Amino acid sequence: MKKNFLIAGILSSALLFTGCDTKDSIDESMVAKPKDKKEIGTNFDSKEFKLQTVDGKSIELKTTLTGIDFKDYKGKIVLIDVFATWCPPCIKGIPDMNKLKEKYAGEFEIISVLFEKDKSKEEIQEFIKKHNIQYPVTIGEENFRFTKDLGEVSKVPEYYLYDKDGTYIKKFVGETDKSLFERYIDKALNN
Repeated sequence: MKKNFLIAGILSSALLFTGCDTKDSIDESMVAKPKDKKEIGTNFDSKEFKLQTVDGKSIELKTTLTGIDFKDYKGKIVLIDVFATWCPPCIKGIPDMNKLKEKYAGEFEIISVLFEKDKSKEEIQEFIKKHNIQYPVTIGEENFRFTKDLGEVSKVPEYYLYDKDGTYIKKFVGETDKSLFERYIDKALNN
């Protein structure tokens, strides 16, 4: 009798496990469906930030449902550059950032956000001078609050591109070729 139960158990287990593999492809019946349909943005909480530049100015911005409202850069395409002074790809990208700033003068801005603690204003000023940075660099604790809101920055460099209306376009992570930035900037200028 025990032998019959054992054989029946083995056969039912075999049927159970082979039954999961009977479909050749995935169809709608196999896909889980959400219970509640939420509208996009129903829980959106706009935040205001006042980033402090190394030269004592402030850059005011406010998150929106589609991107960022750049109070000081209305009508311009904006690239947020999250960087660290110890990061080789960040340093390597500075000349390209300067060239982009020059090429799209009047239509494009870069905000460089230091993602590093325990750096004095003087150290950052020296870094800016050494690397000939031609765009604003922000420092301080507000940078960390802001980068958290961008989406939990975890690597540097990270770049966030926004169009003339402040609408988010694209995120770039790591060393990025200048021509890729140009392609997206050109497209944003022509829209």
